[in-house]
Amino acid sequence: MAVKEKLNWLTDEIADFLASCPEKEQLLDYHPSARVQERARALLHKIKNRGISTEEQRELDQFEYAEMLMQLVKARLRARKVSY
Repeated sequence: MAVKEKLNWLTDEIADFLASCPEKEQLLDYHPSARVQERARALLHKIKNRGISTEEQRELDQFEYAEMLMQLVKARLRARKVSY
């Protein structure tokens, strides 16, 4: 159970942000929390120095996926701004 919770905290953070019904500008200004940024940096540092576990790789994959998703959302919002 603890592993599942550990892997889901980023998803929960983004879900909470989206559930707050942010305005378009808030979505465009979204950045991961300091906690997320620090954890991602720590994992990347760990990869370079000694490698990471399978669980940590899943966590890093989740960060990457979440970043990609938010970048897609932002790109679509920017495209809509231009077309109006």
